Amino acid sequence: MKSSRQRTLRGQLLPSGGFAKTQIIVDDGRINVGYKVTDFIVWAISGQETFNAALSFAPVAAASKMDAADNSQFAWSWKANLSSPQEAFIDMDHIAVRDMHVTIMNTNADLLFNYVVVLEEYNLTNDEAIMNIIKEGAQSL
Repeated sequence: MKSSRQRTLRGQLLPSGGFAKTQIIVDDGRINVGYKVTDFIVWAISGQETFNAALSFAPVAAASKMDAADNSQFAWSWKANLSSPQEAFIDMDHIAVRDMHVTIMNTNADLLFNYVVVLEEYNLTNDEAIMNIIKEGAQSL
């Protein structure tokens, strides 16, 4: 695996009932190109709202589910209360070959939330690409 460049994906989500999700398109048909997430940042436009957020290979269905046991989830961001700092954790053992999903949940207000995903692009061998696609399907390897 060889790193070739960095990319930044960013956007906004508007929760309804404290929940919002979107699909981030990274699958460009090149099976031998993958992306390692190096940063996942989420914040409300007010800067003050509480939330939980997950970055995953499959959509998160439950509005309150940040689940480290779910192998399709690999990055999390949260702000526990109004006075606490935002926190995040990224499992660096995942390479995205296909699309990813951002889910924002448990917000204390339905207003715009921003997200930024920083990626390192990697050139993969056929074997590395296949292994990472299997991991994207929530298989533990």
